[in-house]
Amino acid sequence: MPLEVLDEQHRRAAVGYVELGMYLEADAELDKIDPFCRATPEVLAVRLEIYAGLQKWELMQVVAEKLANYDPAEAQWRISFAYATRRAESIEKAREILLTALGSHPEDPTIHFNLACYECQLGNFSTARQHLMNATKADAKFKLMALDDPDLEPIWAEIDRIQI
Repeated sequence: MPLEVLDEQHRRAAVGYVELGMYLEADAELDKIDPFCRATPEVLAVRLEIYAGLQKWELMQVVAEKLANYDPAEAQWRISFAYATRRAESIEKAREILLTALGSHPEDPTIHFNLACYECQLGNFSTARQHLMNATKADAKFKLMALDDPDLEPIWAEIDRIQI
């Protein structure tokens, strides 16, 4: 069910504040939405961005998990859940979330890229290289991203040899 006009205006205003990096103002704008509508996916998606911007990892984790359970077909919710979990708890737990997501989204390059980062940080370089190869085969931009991601520094020298 779509948001009422006034609630949608507050949601859009919050999106604008997020785009400007004004996360507290965005959060305040979402608080103006009818309390019965604050748990809708479109409102929670904005709240997720707010918590990421404020680095409130535990809150981001809760919202991302809720969105992932609501819409398992959307891989980004699991990616966000893993991202927040890495910061709130551990890289190992984040890895498990993405391995589960990979079962539903085996071709998603962002999942593979993030798994490459996690595996590399855990010292699993062979597995990291495989995930990075899967990501770059799906989208060449991940090869450039890999060269700029400190999580993948242990395998930077090998990235040029990854076939796209």
